[in-house]
Amino acid sequence: MGLIEAHESIEKGKILKYGMVGGGPGSFIGAVHRDAINLEGTAVLVAGCFSDIKEEIIQAGQELGVDESRVYMNYAEMAEKEAERDDKIDFAVIVTPNKFHYDACRVFLEKGISVMCEKPLTTSLEEATDLKKIAYENGCLMGVAYVYCSHVMAMEARNIIMRGDIGDIKVVMGEYPQEWLVVLI
Repeated sequence: MGLIEAHESIEKGKILKYGMVGGGPGSFIGAVHRDAINLEGTAVLVAGCFSDIKEEIIQAGQELGVDESRVYMNYAEMAEKEAERDDKIDFAVIVTPNKFHYDACRVFLEKGISVMCEKPLTTSLEEATDLKKIAYENGCLMGVAYVYCSHVMAMEARNIIMRGDIGDIKVVMGEYPQEWLVVLI
């Protein structure tokens, strides 16, 4: 489904179907993405491979109300089987540890399934360029989530700056320490 078709589907009231890779028990960002997607009511979670641990995959599928026939043990299987379905997912949301983003995105794009990926998209420009090419060749949309851009406090900070409430900004320093999230590549 291309961008125009996706917009037309939403305008006509079609509910898009999505699958999630990652986001199972103990996930930091999976619930954030599901909540954000649910805000508009234009998409529903129907498939997933929520972990790399079988018991967690099954648990998450049950807790999230995903039909057991669409709960997959790995993302390659999910991409393959969803692509074959008449009611396949419209897009996949990738919320795995960073080192898996490239391969997970690639397998869905190669099967003609659009992708929304948590940041970073990849760990190299070469991989990102490759995904762009695969998405284009298969008529897919591919995006990277920057959910904090629409966070209420980020928007309020923008408004304060745009109104000139605090004068000219000379330096911005921010910190979001998450040492537990460091992954060796």
